[in-house]
Amino acid sequence: MDPAQIVLLVGLGLAAGGVAGLLGIGGGSLFGPLLLFYFSAIGVGDAAIAKLTVGSSLFCTFVVGSASAYYRYRAGSILPRVSWCVGACAAVAIVATTQLVTTQPWYDRTLFQIVLGTLLAVVGARMAWSGSSDAVGEASPNENAASASGGPPYSWPLLAGVGTGAGIISPAAGVGGGVVLVPAYHRLLRLPINRASGTSSGTIVLISLVGVASYAVSGWGASGLPGAAVGYVDVVRAALLAGPSILGARGGVWAAHRVPDRLLRWGFATYALVVAGSMFYDVWAG
Repeated sequence: MDPAQIVLLVGLGLAAGGVAGLLGIGGGSLFGPLLLFYFSAIGVGDAAIAKLTVGSSLFCTFVVGSASAYYRYRAGSILPRVSWCVGACAAVAIVATTQLVTTQPWYDRTLFQIVLGTLLAVVGARMAWSGSSDAVGEASPNENAASASGGPPYSWPLLAGVGTGAGIISPAAGVGGGVVLVPAYHRLLRLPINRASGTSSGTIVLISLVGVASYAVSGWGASGLPGAAVGYVDVVRAALLAGPSILGARGGVWAAHRVPDRLLRWGFATYALVVAGSMFYDVWAG
């Protein structure tokens, strides 16, 4: 691998980690487009590129999500039982969706870009134009109840619905699910945005781990993959992105606790819409 490529991947990993720590999104929605561009540039064929991108992106998401979750747990911004409940519900959906995506020839690069771009556009628009009734730093009634009882007062159907939705989107778009989890925790569970981002980071660890395992198994022995790939997971390139992201995640978490709720929400929305626009442009131009 060219030294310039190594430097580029390391630098992008630092940036992705900062975004993940700041917004609680796991970094997958940044890793996915970066890896898609990279794999296309090094000549990975259309038959494998979407699957390899998703599996490798989930590996990156697991690493940076774990770092972000650790720092956020130390900062007290995670509701652990909510993360576990939603993550457990997501696991079943992840395995089923991965099996579908990796065995169907119609899930190619173009469809992957449409799925990821649409997801980012919808979530970004919702966050940009949603109200701000939940002031950051003010615990909601649900949050206070959770703290007092040691567990979430939310109903199982609600948690299962959030987990299933994230579990379907994660292996299809190569994201940890934070683009769904942060708004869901903030709007449906009525958590302040910092607590929603923190709890999202905890859930992302579980979701991305199951996703990585599923893509590694599904792609075992597949043709057209780089030599270092384990199934549909390129461990070498993903590690070069994910390793530096740990440092970036720590800086992002530090900033998240010092940034106003409104700025976090608009930052999240701007980031999502810009990436979505680039995805749609590539589909249109290609």
